[in-house]
Amino acid sequence: MMSEEKGLHMAKRVFTEEEREEYREKMLAAGFDLLKEYGMTHMSIAKITDAAGIGVSTFYNFFPSKEAYVYEVIMYRRKIIPDLMKMALNGKEKAGPAEVRTYLKFMVDENYSTFPSLTPEDERKFLEMLPEQARPNLQREKEIGAAFIQWMDGVRPDVNIAVAANLIKIYVLGAEGRDMLHAVAYEETMERMRDAIIYEIFGHLEA
Repeated sequence: MMSEEKGLHMAKRVFTEEEREEYREKMLAAGFDLLKEYGMTHMSIAKITDAAGIGVSTFYNFFPSKEAYVYEVIMYRRKIIPDLMKMALNGKEKAGPAEVRTYLKFMVDENYSTFPSLTPEDERKFLEMLPEQARPNLQREKEIGAAFIQWMDGVRPDVNIAVAANLIKIYVLGAEGRDMLHAVAYEETMERMRDAIIYEIFGHLEA
């Protein structure tokens, strides 16, 4: 019996550029709900293509692997970051510790974020299969950090972007590895992590 992957590689339909954009958008837009429902491990190619209304055999016209697709979904979801920032600001022009705390909560909220639907094993697969995209890049993170800092008010002058980035990664890994943590202390643990991130950025917590 032919394997799913072998069958998927057999026939690659030629799409117009307009069709490619349309179907790619449909697949990426469907990815968040698929990830929440099935996780990366149990999300099949068939479920992805069914959500986009195309045949299973056409998947590889768009993505080289399921892992590449999920990584693209994560990148795609970044477009809601400005909306989350606006929600966290709640009418203010700049974010202080309280607004950053709210934004950090959004980062691990399954209603907004992909992180709670991923696992540390998924992260390992990204590093193995997509090393260029998934590998930590300090220069890129400094640029992202500088953009975030412009959104904040009262940032400590000696803020260490690399330390802040590492703390945020550990925080996210906590959400991804929630099943390995003590459930009774999970929320308090994540709150302590938010404290550490906020202190690194501002040098103090909320007044």
